[in-house]
Amino acid sequence: MSVVHELSPGWLLDHLAFINKISYELHQRHEPCSKSWPTSSVHLDSLHMDSVSSFGASATFVPSTSKPENDDRGNCEMFIQKYVFRSELFDVSKPYITSAIHKECQESKEKEDLVNDAKKEISISINGKKRKRCVAFNQGELDAMEYHRKIRGLILDGSSQLIQEGLTSGFLHSCSEKPNKCSKKTYDVIVIDPPWQNKSVKRSNRYSYLSPLQIKQIPVPKLAAPSCLVVTWVTNRQKHLRFVKEELYPSWSVEVVAEWHWVKITSSGEFVFPLDSPHKKPYEGLILGRVREKAALLLRNADVKELPIPDHKLIVSVPCTLHSHKPPLAEVLKDYIKPEGECLELFARNLQPGWTSWGNEVLKFQHMDYFVALKSKS
Repeated sequence: MSVVHELSPGWLLDHLAFINKISYELHQRHEPCSKSWPTSSVHLDSLHMDSVSSFGASATFVPSTSKPENDDRGNCEMFIQKYVFRSELFDVSKPYITSAIHKECQESKEKEDLVNDAKKEISISINGKKRKRCVAFNQGELDAMEYHRKIRGLILDGSSQLIQEGLTSGFLHSCSEKPNKCSKKTYDVIVIDPPWQNKSVKRSNRYSYLSPLQIKQIPVPKLAAPSCLVVTWVTNRQKHLRFVKEELYPSWSVEVVAEWHWVKITSSGEFVFPLDSPHKKPYEGLILGRVREKAALLLRNADVKELPIPDHKLIVSVPCTLHSHKPPLAEVLKDYIKPEGECLELFARNLQPGWTSWGNEVLKFQHMDYFVALKSKS
């Protein structure tokens, strides 16, 4: 189970345990083996798995081909090598920016601003055009500060409860292609982590991004089953939050039902960034919505009762140090979808059992470099 503790504010997750529970294996053959006998291809660069298929309880690196009975073409003894995810990639023991450093930087910036203000006023006075200096925030910054003011108490109080529970129990310790439009399969849950367009992405060229118009063109209505739960990861940029709530979901006939928050902490229970940092926040958002059903479907499914989704739940976890490696949502969503529901993740960067993963980087975090081998067995 990836859920370590569940309280009224939300969940404390163990992302690393969720990955290792999948039990990744690599099937290989010992040498010598007859050249005439086909062997499974093994590439140490990445796992070989269908990027858009569902998996059972155990995902493997490479599907194996068992040796037929009475084979006389050579000894092709099979062995299975087990792998676990590198734990050091979840070794977040210290905040990325501590409150002390954050406060020191703020004080330094304030002093620098005072010096610059003095220089500017002297320069203006010399030119005979002295005027009062006005420091103004743009509308996006004002919106972000207002949003932070609204949810700050929620993040602080709810996270504190979950973190304290984790400390008490000992879990925490001090110190490009488009989906197939012809497919008739539909899904009861669709999780989306869009490559949002922003200035830093443009500058870094780390990955390609989609414009709002391109994101709206994702055929979610065709992929969604009646009453499908749609979950979208959103950055803290208010422009993106408003877009999802006011444009994207309405265009897909999805009704917003809740807004959750992923809170990132260290292994000792500190926020990875100061909660009140004006630059980076220790949380990200998830917007949850339901596909609106037609009247006929509503009447036909009147006997099916859905558990209402609570608003402002928290998902608290130690983040992976790999960029954009999101925590698993399967267990925290299970109460809000029908049993054995079909689940789809769009723009996925790793595979998970029972889910269909789609995107051009579905094997990104399946790379062998991110795993370490355990003892092998024959």
